Amino acid sequence: MEKGKTEIYLTTGEFAKLCGVNKRTLFHYNDIGLLKPAFTDEKGYRSYSHRQLDVFLLIHGLKELKLPLKDVRDYMDHRTPQHMIDMAQRELPHIEQEIEKLQDIRRMLEETIVLAEEGLAAKKKAFRLEELEEQRLIRSGPIADGDPSAGYLEWTNEFRQFDRLTQSDASSFIGTMTAVEELLKEKEPTVYFFVKTDRQREGLATFIKRKGRYAVGYHHGSYEQLDDTYTDMLNWIEEQGLQAGEFSYEEYLIDDVAVKEEKDYVTRLEIEVVSFNGEI
Repeated sequence: MEKGKTEIYLTTGEFAKLCGVNKRTLFHYNDIGLLKPAFTDEKGYRSYSHRQLDVFLLIHGLKELKLPLKDVRDYMDHRTPQHMIDMAQRELPHIEQEIEKLQDIRRMLEETIVLAEEGLAAKKKAFRLEELEEQRLIRSGPIADGDPSAGYLEWTNEFRQFDRLTQSDASSFIGTMTAVEELLKEKEPTVYFFVKTDRQREGLATFIKRKGRYAVGYHHGSYEQLDDTYTDMLNWIEEQGLQAGEFSYEEYLIDDVAVKEEKDYVTRLEIEVVSFNGEI
């Protein structure tokens, strides 16, 4: 094949630089018949036409769609307008799925920042009352909050299962809720996993966290010492002339994802409060 007079030809190195890849990528594409040089001279030097840039970008785009190389080669060998339309229609649902995954990751990272910053600013033994809006939760079934040495595996399996069921519906990380009357009993309390959500899906139980006043505080340190903070918090509620409502809620602002030692954990605690006449 002879070089045409109206074509602009580039060396392998020049074409690789134009495409933003190294020469080995072009050698590989040539070896598997995906993109061959436009011209190879008698000394074996390869040249690419500037017109092949569009072909390379198409190959790169198809790879970004995670198509196997054999499917990319099949498309390149048999491409027609209708084949292009069929391929695009077939891949669009996959693109939507990837967009949803990236949106979930973005939401998770944004919430990570909010929770960690709240945890860093949290003060010990500083309780307050907050008026909170109604919140829809996806809630698990009751889970015995067993002794780690006896029920850790079962508890973790329940956690992972709940995470898998709710990760596409939730707008928050997993927290736990417990009936207040069980908080300080000697027997391990029954807890529920929850995540915040703005939608309802068939097959997942929802729970409405009521609008109203909540005592809010922070526990610093390991979860084994939570009872001490709960005791202080319940005493504080009583000092305010109020009584605890039905449920307490825990959200884990800083845990072993962010710190190495349990003493640096920070947990947000919320306890619904009511007046002694029962008003929220």
